[in-house]
Amino acid sequence: MTTLTTDKIISELNNYFADDYQYVFWYDDKQQFQDIIDQIASKLTEAKLYKAQADQQFKTKINLLDDPQHKYLIYAPYKRPKIQENYLTDMEHYSKLFTADATQIILEELNLPENKLSFVKRYHAYFGAKTRRSDFTKYWSEDFESNPEKGIIAAITKTEKLDMNELLMKIIAAGSSNNRYLFSFAKYNVLDPFWKLIGNYFGYDTEENVSLLDLFNRLFVTYLANELSSKLPHKLQELVLKNKDNVQIFIDRFADSNKYQEYYDNESTRVWIDLELHDVLVQEALSDLTQVTIFDEVNDLILAKIRSKFVGNQVTDYEQVLEIIDQMLKRTRNNFTNRTENEYKFLRYAAELLNLRVPLVENWQKELSEYLDNEYQIDTIYRKCLLAYTRIADTDEYAEIKKTVDLYYGNGLLNSSVKQWNETFDLAQVPVELRQERFYHNYVKHVRERVVVIFSDALRFEVAKELEEELNSNDRLTMKMQYALTGLPSVTYTGMNVMLPHDDLTWDAKAVKVRVDGKNAETTLNRDKILKAVDESNSAAQLKDILEMTSKEIKQFITGKKVIYLYHNQIDAKGHELKTTKELVDATEKAIAEIKAAIQSLRTNGVAHIIVTADHGFIYQERPIQDTDKIDLSDQSYEGNAHLRYLITPDKISVKGVKGTTMGVGLGNNDQTNVYYPTSPNEFVAKSGSKNYVHGGSSIQEMLIPVLDIKATSRRSAAKPAEIKLAATTFKINNLKMNLLFNQTAPVSDVVLPTQYHVYFTDEDGKLISNSVTIEADRKGSAADRTIAVTITIQDAQYDINKNYFLVVERDGSDEDPQRFKYTMDLFTTGG
Repeated sequence: MTTLTTDKIISELNNYFADDYQYVFWYDDKQQFQDIIDQIASKLTEAKLYKAQADQQFKTKINLLDDPQHKYLIYAPYKRPKIQENYLTDMEHYSKLFTADATQIILEELNLPENKLSFVKRYHAYFGAKTRRSDFTKYWSEDFESNPEKGIIAAITKTEKLDMNELLMKIIAAGSSNNRYLFSFAKYNVLDPFWKLIGNYFGYDTEENVSLLDLFNRLFVTYLANELSSKLPHKLQELVLKNKDNVQIFIDRFADSNKYQEYYDNESTRVWIDLELHDVLVQEALSDLTQVTIFDEVNDLILAKIRSKFVGNQVTDYEQVLEIIDQMLKRTRNNFTNRTENEYKFLRYAAELLNLRVPLVENWQKELSEYLDNEYQIDTIYRKCLLAYTRIADTDEYAEIKKTVDLYYGNGLLNSSVKQWNETFDLAQVPVELRQERFYHNYVKHVRERVVVIFSDALRFEVAKELEEELNSNDRLTMKMQYALTGLPSVTYTGMNVMLPHDDLTWDAKAVKVRVDGKNAETTLNRDKILKAVDESNSAAQLKDILEMTSKEIKQFITGKKVIYLYHNQIDAKGHELKTTKELVDATEKAIAEIKAAIQSLRTNGVAHIIVTADHGFIYQERPIQDTDKIDLSDQSYEGNAHLRYLITPDKISVKGVKGTTMGVGLGNNDQTNVYYPTSPNEFVAKSGSKNYVHGGSSIQEMLIPVLDIKATSRRSAAKPAEIKLAATTFKINNLKMNLLFNQTAPVSDVVLPTQYHVYFTDEDGKLISNSVTIEADRKGSAADRTIAVTITIQDAQYDINKNYFLVVERDGSDEDPQRFKYTMDLFTTGG
């Protein structure tokens, strides 16, 4: 750019050449004009530019003398040589020497006022390069007038408005040693101004030795002191900084930043180790530790204290334990990773389970009623407990609690449930409408619209309840959970077959299968034939095939069909080949996910009626199966092979702890083949050996199957995010701690979805002037229960009371513009 000062230089040079000087020598040892010399030379009216090089003086002289008809500006970007070393001395005697001060030009280029001339001179080393001057102009702000060094610091770090929080995050991200920003600050003489800014903002004493490590030690300790109700030890108390509000804002933004997450984690861990905070905090009460949000390592202390609450089969301070675990699981701060999530979940499920008892009832009908309403959760909690345990990286600290839980569930809860069930249970007493063999008649035969039935092998009732709960959030689905009881044995080759349309069911002892109207029903192909025998438009297929189809293929498959049976085998397939707990619990989670995906695909392609059911349930326990848990039938005389949970034989046996029924009771005929089963969770001695995953016997866990009836619509969801509204306020910022109330307008439901909001204050330019607080709009209940109180900390800085400021309410993940509420500043601060 051409400035007033460069115009003066050009005019002066043109005057020299007009005075008949042939050569004008310009030595620029600081190379201040190197970037604009071509621009200056282009405006010379009588002379050409010659760029001299320090090590080529003789060549310069020859070139100039070989062209006597032209005048030359000789620009030498080096120090003028001594006379005895200067080959051009004789030419200089009859030429003109020219010098210029670049400071004034730079001042004008930067568009700075005259009173900043001394500032530009003081930092001439920084302003010597055009790129640095360009950066300075880009990041300069009028707010820097009283402290122009801020402009250099902002330019070096490329920090808009020199936001102190962003500045410090950038600097720590560059490393605590060999920091390129601190190196540049020192190189261009703004290191002291930088530390002064830090000192003023945080109340950090810069008179003593300063360093990034010391600063961050103090920042974290100051924040920690604010979080703890007890006083820190003296050696840490000495580290507490004066401006606690600005410390809180910085740490909050640092901790919640996705961009700087890695650096936050590194620094918080370093501080934790260097200051030996484990030894400091291990003495704190459990409730106080939950207030600490800045160190991920505090989770280990909390978890250790929770583990200590498990004493035998008891959990001391049970309600407090659950409350604390829920609080820790609900943490929204980004720096709290999922590292310890499963530890908390395991302990919560373990505590819940140890607090449960199987209610005593008079008969199996009452137990069934209790299980349908509430008792099924015992099995869910145990399964979820196992799931969490398999996802813990290092289980050493949890193994003893796991062992206690396994024994309590197996010897206590499961044992009580199964024994109580079989004290009064008689398959012949099961009402016709609850029998599995009546499934087709009860739920499919009389349906007028097309219906798709998903048969998920071993999808026991409690798993289906979890599926129902997850589907409940979809307002395009209406559901009704019904149920049936299997016959005995509760196995696939009876369960799947009796749920087909039939007039007659028979037991084929030789083939070990149930025949449907005399036909083999063991494969999907055979089941398809049986369905088509009723109506050619019926069909059977595998669910996995549907999941692999495109939308077009699904529509082609269902077109013209009335009843479709889809078979799914995830849980039972893993259960029978089980090697680890993880395989079963993961298979259960996968089964739920696959069924949900299938329902979604079917719904979007025009299927309005879906039923999810199963052939049987299962028993799963992790306690070791002892010899005393096995029932030996070797002293009995019978034909057939004993399975772990049942024996089918034409012969009569009599064994303590074993009851029996006949195949005819379950199949609705007069077949007198006997079916025997343990009255407890115990197993028969069988060739297959003992297993933790079993089914086939008589228990509510094995026999109760879900019938989840789903009506679907292809319309768009009416569900919307939960909304929050700001309660009455003066719209004035009158305190560094702004207490605000929000009201969640409606309770969470299938059409009001849990939503996360971020609220914070900015200035007119959108620059943050506070920390950001997260609001979880996930509440149910009355309007009073949905009132949410938050405290936002305002940055301690100088504010213009004539400008507007804004409270911003931003919905997480939304593309919509956030809500902005205009505030006036009624706060006088010292500005840190």
